[in-house]
Amino acid sequence: WVEYNKMIGLGWRSNNNFGDRITVNDDGNVVRTPKGEGITAGHGPQHEFKIVVRDAEHPVTKGLPKEWMHAKDELYHGQRGPAENMHILATAFSATENRGTGAHEPMIWWIPYGKGRVFTTVMGHAMGDDITAIRCVGFQTVMTRGTEWAATGKVTLPIPEEFPTPATPKLADAGK
Repeated sequence: WVEYNKMIGLGWRSNNNFGDRITVNDDGNVVRTPKGEGITAGHGPQHEFKIVVRDAEHPVTKGLPKEWMHAKDELYHGQRGPAENMHILATAFSATENRGTGAHEPMIWWIPYGKGRVFTTVMGHAMGDDITAIRCVGFQTVMTRGTEWAATGKVTLPIPEEFPTPATPKLADAGK
């Protein structure tokens, strides 16, 4: 569905002809790889990785540390799509030693669509009984703040005191 692809901007596509690939260079500038060039979607083994906030003034990311460690998860790379009007809020470096791309991949973004807003994060993959990624306080914070912002245009939810640091992820209690 063409409109769905416009809404999400990037998605898991096994064909590099589907659309452009978006990464961010070391200077924080968006790099667009045209459709038909470069890799397709993938990920290496689950591992902890650092999230880098690229837009510290957006309501979802305002007040978050510039960098924070996300719990063990799949770091998606090579997403494809139209990526029109895409506003990247945060990225993660996809290290080659983890079968990654050696590039900063979008992890959190939003796209205006019609009169609304579409919020996306590619973090938060549960693998069977392993729910580590969705127990990450950083993921939970971003997901709830992003949902509130997409629905209302504002964020009232605070950043938890136990938010991850640049070196250490923090996990919420599985029973809560």
